[in-house]
Amino acid sequence: MVKTPRRKRPPHDPSRRKERGLLAVGASLPTIAAPALRKRGFAQARLITDWPAIAGDLLARETVPQKLVFPRGAKGDGILHLRVSSGFALELQHIAPQLIERINGFFGYRAVADLRYQQGPVPPMRKPRRVGPKRLPETDEARLQRTLDAIEDPGLRDALADLGRAVGVGRKSE
Repeated sequence: MVKTPRRKRPPHDPSRRKERGLLAVGASLPTIAAPALRKRGFAQARLITDWPAIAGDLLARETVPQKLVFPRGAKGDGILHLRVSSGFALELQHIAPQLIERINGFFGYRAVADLRYQQGPVPPMRKPRRVGPKRLPETDEARLQRTLDAIEDPGLRDALADLGRAVGVGRKSE
């Protein structure tokens, strides 16, 4: 019996939707935005999407990357243009070497050699989603604890309690 090679489908093939399940929009954002960002000098969209992780929370609140310009024919030693909130540019000048080091550490090579600033409004960062177990009403919390009393392992009991709170064990069905 001769096996015929299966045609490899691209990962975004709609016929494979049930296999993959739901995908977060953020996971495919760099791929979707890459052509538009490349026109502005961002060879990697991750500089935009991961800016808070690269620069840190304080700098991410006060700065936004605008474009990355490389010398002709080079892939390194670029100039990163940042929009900076009013009054923060002076402070940023003092910590520019550390920021450049963090950016280059993120890329893994000397991608940025210098920074240029443009003062202007910086859009506020999104608030992170609340993480952690939900709070249940006291009666539901007591019911959940009574249900979990028979479990001896404290780690398992805590994990099940968090799960019970997350799914809202005590909520009445509507």
